[in-house]
Amino acid sequence: MPRRSPEAGGVIGILVGLLALGFVALIAVFVFGIFVARNIHVERTQSTRGESVRVVTPVGTVQVRAHERLDPKSVGIPVYPGAFREDHDGHAASFEFDSDSTHTGFTVLGAEYSTSDSIDKVRDFYSKELPHWIVSKRRHGRFRMEYTEGGYKRFVVIDEKHGRTHIALASVGEPAAN
Repeated sequence: MPRRSPEAGGVIGILVGLLALGFVALIAVFVFGIFVARNIHVERTQSTRGESVRVVTPVGTVQVRAHERLDPKSVGIPVYPGAFREDHDGHAASFEFDSDSTHTGFTVLGAEYSTSDSIDKVRDFYSKELPHWIVSKRRHGRFRMEYTEGGYKRFVVIDEKHGRTHIALASVGEPAAN
């Protein structure tokens, strides 16, 4: 009768152990998924200030609010004189996360304008209005300025498209800053 080597039994034992461990992990992920799915509640509301979505989870609450009428001037980014607003809703939202021990949040604001003035004229305006801002990129006719202070960042991007100068204004930061 041929004898099995002890090495063959050890490899098979390891493979069976790994297979069992994988099966237990798969069941744990499945049970956790069911737990999370049963314990997440989503609430959606609409108001004159915009739409709000609140997601309550076992680890905390996430609240997202759309702000349809925010103005970039309210966060310290001047609008180029005579520029036409390209986006009519302002593309703004705030995000907040609450858990038992922490509260964190930030706001995202964006608006796009255009003008028939030259890109050089628009760039000169923003360079004079925002002298402490850093010119972070200047390439292929696109000009970008940014400023970071106290937990939030503001951007101005100037570009030419279809014979018009486009101005994108954005702010990302803490809710109190925006």
